[in-house]
Amino acid sequence: MVEKSRPDSINSSAKNQESLLISLTKKFGRVGEVAVQQTRKLFEQSTHVAGQVTTHLGNNWLIRKLAGVLNLNWLVGAASTVDLEKAETQVKKLQQTYPNESPQQIAHRIMVEKATKAGGIGLATSVIPGFAAALLAIDLAATTELQSEMVYQIAAVYGLDLKEPARKGEVLAIFGLALGGGRLLKAAGLGLLRNVPFAGAVIGASSNATMIYSLGYAACRFYEAKLDESTTLSSDATLSTLKQESEDYLKNAIAQKAIMDKILVYMVISGNPDKNWQEILPELQALEIDSLSLDDVSNNINSPQAIAELLNQLDRDYAIPLLAQCRRIAELNGEITPQEQQVIDAMHQKCRSAIPSKI
Repeated sequence: MVEKSRPDSINSSAKNQESLLISLTKKFGRVGEVAVQQTRKLFEQSTHVAGQVTTHLGNNWLIRKLAGVLNLNWLVGAASTVDLEKAETQVKKLQQTYPNESPQQIAHRIMVEKATKAGGIGLATSVIPGFAAALLAIDLAATTELQSEMVYQIAAVYGLDLKEPARKGEVLAIFGLALGGGRLLKAAGLGLLRNVPFAGAVIGASSNATMIYSLGYAACRFYEAKLDESTTLSSDATLSTLKQESEDYLKNAIAQKAIMDKILVYMVISGNPDKNWQEILPELQALEIDSLSLDDVSNNINSPQAIAELLNQLDRDYAIPLLAQCRRIAELNGEITPQEQQVIDAMHQKCRSAIPSKI
């Protein structure tokens, strides 16, 4: 992972680590000078425009600079439905529970929670007859609302007033900052974000984790820059730095996505020992696993990469929502095979391992 572009992780005790893991997996599956002050005021007015007049998003200079290839108009609805009081209350509760943690660490807790929770919001109407795995694909509209809530909560972590109309514009700007680079969208499994997604659109668990963590870390960098009196968001240099950091993170997130996909394939194969690749493939496709990942596994089906090797390459951020998804896959058929249990046990060990000092 890129060290300099990511905030410090939680420096909690082993007991807190295990408590976090257990609570998440059980609950869900189972984001100074006068001149500087003046430019900040202009920035607030700019993001305020997006918050008040959604039909004029194109007039917002910050969103225009950061949106890239994303069509952000469809995000306005998701940003508008967030319960701001509830979001703020949840942040205050976290801050009271972990009073010694930094804003970055509290934000990280929020990201992990959202990434895990999102895995449980599949779209029942997407089920293909005979393929219950389709239930585990993630409803894009629902997860986008959850992601918008995450960005609002991260703003609250940094001490900003969620009721300020500027926050809504910032949510859109952060989506653009995190995901606006068109070159990487398809690789992240998020190419559909170039346009207004159709009703009932779904994404895979790995693409969802990529999206949530990319947004979360972009939000942290955005608000740190916003509150830093030595910088200004109206500066091309500042925006260029933010965009480069976001692109660097997304590249690494895409690498993590590929590892997640391979482990998910391994999990499905483990639960269907009597089926061949062609029989299993429709279930894998129903999970919205990336076609490149499927091709890679298919080409190496007789000499697959060892699960231990894959887990060694997996960042803990991605291991936690992956564990929740692996549990759901194992429970689809009503019983867990020994091979599936082996994967779940290995995932548990990964999630309970020490959290690195940098994430």
